Amino acid sequence: MKRSNEACRHRRPSPKEYLLATAGYDEVEKTVLEIARHYFQTFAIPQSQSWLRALQRAEAVIPGDQASNIGLDILAAVQAMRTSRSSCFQFNNPLCQGCAKIVSEHERQFLAVFQAIRHGREGPARTHALILCEGNDHSNLIHRMSILARSMEEAFGKDAPKVSLPHLV
Repeated sequence: MKRSNEACRHRRPSPKEYLLATAGYDEVEKTVLEIARHYFQTFAIPQSQSWLRALQRAEAVIPGDQASNIGLDILAAVQAMRTSRSSCFQFNNPLCQGCAKIVSEHERQFLAVFQAIRHGREGPARTHALILCEGNDHSNLIHRMSILARSMEEAFGKDAPKVSLPHLV
């Protein structure tokens, strides 16, 4: 039986969540989140095969001929994070309009690592990665996010919008 998303339409963020529209993310960060959510969905519900949607979305929104490679860079960052955590990663369903408008605490930490690396802030990147990886080895996550940040900069250009989020530092 397919669940209706009607109940989620008016969903409000919990105390540790944010509305995506007011979180201050630029288009590059929103793109990473949107694609990553499809990978999160794939691991949570394998039969959904959401990884296909992740790659389709990458092809649709990432400029240039590196979209598929960047889609795989996002997967590599997700997998690096997954292998270092022992508890469930809380994310919002990318296919539910109401849920997709909200950023979970775990998604926020994931993007905070990416964002700090984009801004060259190694200390905050490592701190957010340590929290996200639950105190476990986070070096592969930092490595994968660094590759992703470089790839996104190449695709979107050096003038890709970058914003600092005051509530993340």
